[in-house]
Amino acid sequence: MTKPQSGLPAPGVALRALVLLLAAGLLAGAGWFVLRDQAGNAGDGTDCRTTLRVITASSFSNVVSAAGRTLRSGRDCVLLDVTSADGRPAVGQLGQVSADVWIPDDDAWAALAPPGFLVPTDKGGALGAGQTLATSPIYMVTDQPTAEKIKSAGGGWLALANLLDAKGSGVRLVVRDPSLSGDGLVAAGAVGEAVWLDKGMDASSLALNTSMAVTRTVNHDLAATPNEAGEVGLVPEYALLPTIRLAGPGRTYLAGADHTALMRYTWLPSAAAARDPQRAAALRRLFDAFAGTEARQALAAGGLRAPGQARPPFDGAAALPEPTAQPFDVLAAHHIQHIFATWDPEDRRSNLLIIVDISGVASSPGTSSSAPPGGRQQPIDVVRTGCRVVGDLMPVGSVLGLWEVSPGQPGGYRKLLPSNRLDDVSRTAYGRAVTALSVHKAGAGLFDTIVAGYQSVRDDWHDDMFNQIFILTDDQNKDSANAQATAEMVQKLSGLKDTERPITISVVVLGRKDAADRLKTALQPMGAYVDNAVSADDVQASFIHVVAGGLHE
Repeated sequence: MTKPQSGLPAPGVALRALVLLLAAGLLAGAGWFVLRDQAGNAGDGTDCRTTLRVITASSFSNVVSAAGRTLRSGRDCVLLDVTSADGRPAVGQLGQVSADVWIPDDDAWAALAPPGFLVPTDKGGALGAGQTLATSPIYMVTDQPTAEKIKSAGGGWLALANLLDAKGSGVRLVVRDPSLSGDGLVAAGAVGEAVWLDKGMDASSLALNTSMAVTRTVNHDLAATPNEAGEVGLVPEYALLPTIRLAGPGRTYLAGADHTALMRYTWLPSAAAARDPQRAAALRRLFDAFAGTEARQALAAGGLRAPGQARPPFDGAAALPEPTAQPFDVLAAHHIQHIFATWDPEDRRSNLLIIVDISGVASSPGTSSSAPPGGRQQPIDVVRTGCRVVGDLMPVGSVLGLWEVSPGQPGGYRKLLPSNRLDDVSRTAYGRAVTALSVHKAGAGLFDTIVAGYQSVRDDWHDDMFNQIFILTDDQNKDSANAQATAEMVQKLSGLKDTERPITISVVVLGRKDAADRLKTALQPMGAYVDNAVSADDVQASFIHVVAGGLHE
């Protein structure tokens, strides 16, 4: 009688299956071994012990990826965890992801990094800190008639700035938001820097503020290309090259005859990574990889220039003139704040006390490019105009006060408006206080008012905004010539100084350079800014610059 089937394979079948399974395992193991290198690494980065966290500009991310691909195999392979971020948002990402290295689209952004986060670049630059990995010049892009206007005015960035400031020129600006990319920051900076180098800091502030009335800001990721006749778009070379052959007829490109506006993609390792031997070694390898073939090919494909190299080849690139002028310097921190405050009201937030000391008209600025023909503004009217500009520019939530030197009054001054947070009600009250400003007979009171004002701002110090005191005086009482009184004022201010609550002191002397020079020397221990104003435009510019975060050398 036959036994029923048990469902199990016969012993011979089981043995053959076991042999086949073992053979398959051996083959699979052999295949796994073959795919690995001699160091036991798979070549796909899965066994890499070091992962570098990289934050880079979006226009440079492909280059970082290309460099990273060359590091993914070998005994000391390195993986990259790359975050693409631009402008101010990139600054915020540094601490959030504990970045090992930051490669922004311009060196200027380094000034915004948290204190101590980056390896210093001013002492030889450990790990290559501060080295430029790529560049991209910025062009003025416009129509032919507008280009001829710029050429006739000098052909450079100063010519563009002057045309933007000139009423009836028909020239308008297009620029990306300076806070969101190096495209915008370096481009806007070029307009401001051209004026700064020609006429000084305050004139630059006034020029940028004036140009905003004829500026279209691009807030998305598109390039700042012009759409209408008269518009001048400021566009980097890397954004122009891929599409330049598609540009319509009449499009004209200017590089700037006076200076070159240049984006500098910069290698900025973190101080924490530099202190870690393993990460420091990986950073050196990554830095060296940017000189390799794959990274250089990615640079060229992205329209970027390797340091000291020519423009990468693109169809139609011959339409772009080769920049030959000296590049502008990298924007300093105060220059950046100057630009941000022009574009964004929140960057004008300040705790500001204005002190006015006007006692006469002699040697005071009274003419302005905007004054009526044959007319002359009185100094007090010039100051009132500047005060109103401040009231218009400062955002809600700022703190604003207005005092007036008044000899004979207790303390030598009147509080026309005690410092108060700005809202619709207080802004109206400020306007009334400005109207109430008046001249007074020459007499003592200026120095006591400065000391009292400084103490007032110190005692109402705010950690979420600039804290500053701004003094305008014609020095008709010749206070600056009283060495003893000046020394006593500085001694009192020094006694009130609190390093934990910094306050900026700015003094503008109307017309009297000798007085400004004396006060400048005396107030050096307080780090004060002191200058003289010789025209109404000078006064207006100083007011606008104070709103941008205080006057500085």
